[in-house]
Amino acid sequence: MQNKKDLTKTRILWTTLAWIGGLALIFIIWTILSATVYKDTNKLPDIGKCFVTFGQTLSEPNAWAAIGIAWGQTLACFIGSFLLAISLVLLSRYWKFVSYIMMPFVTLARAFPTQVLMMLIVVFLVTVKPLVPITVAFFIIFPMAYEGINNAVNNVNKNNIEMMNVFHVSKWEQFKSMYVPSTLPYIFSAMVAAFGLTFKITIASQFLQFVSPDMDPSPGYQSIGAFLGVAWNKGLYDVIIAWGMIAIMISLVMELIIKEIGRLCMPSKYNDRKIISNIFKHKVKEHA
Repeated sequence: MQNKKDLTKTRILWTTLAWIGGLALIFIIWTILSATVYKDTNKLPDIGKCFVTFGQTLSEPNAWAAIGIAWGQTLACFIGSFLLAISLVLLSRYWKFVSYIMMPFVTLARAFPTQVLMMLIVVFLVTVKPLVPITVAFFIIFPMAYEGINNAVNNVNKNNIEMMNVFHVSKWEQFKSMYVPSTLPYIFSAMVAAFGLTFKITIASQFLQFVSPDMDPSPGYQSIGAFLGVAWNKGLYDVIIAWGMIAIMISLVMELIIKEIGRLCMPSKYNDRKIISNIFKHKVKEHA
């Protein structure tokens, strides 16, 4: 019978092989389509040409400036959304009316059409171009972050909380020893899913800024959306795909970083039984 370590290695091996197989299948389909259906239109360039363009794009200083701007806007929205969501969820634990105030806002923001939201924000923030992607992404990501964190807090073991109240454990101790370790897995899972979406929305907002008749694509404001707009107008589909590959690469790297931070923040000692045991031991020592 295989031990746990061998089973883990086997699972990692098969996962890696499946991932490589899926990627190879994508490349095969891509090659077939580019050589048959899109051969005359050149709307789907062959893989080799796209990878060459990918390398050329990364060699341009302006491209790195655009990547830095998009990454900074994404990070600003991402961190701001989660910090605000965490703060409001914590406030709603002590003041219930906060959750009632947030309910209509979260519901409307989640249901509002993304394209309409983008258009409205582009119109209202036409003179503050760098804030447009941040604002659009915030209105889309914040409701997801708030609901995810709120659900995580609501799923904390109620019996443990009642036991803590019986033993007069302080609110700060409950937050530090129960709510934080219990909700961290859900929060980091939401972060992993949200970052890629935030980055995509940021780039889409930049592109909408470029194609909007009210926007002046100033050369001082480099953006991935502007590069995509130029490529779209000129029919440079290999450039569009190359930027898509760059966006995928950045999203994957950031997701790996978030997962690693989450792994470091959630050591194996975080489980309900040990948490309750440690708190009660601490209380016994206090009364001894």
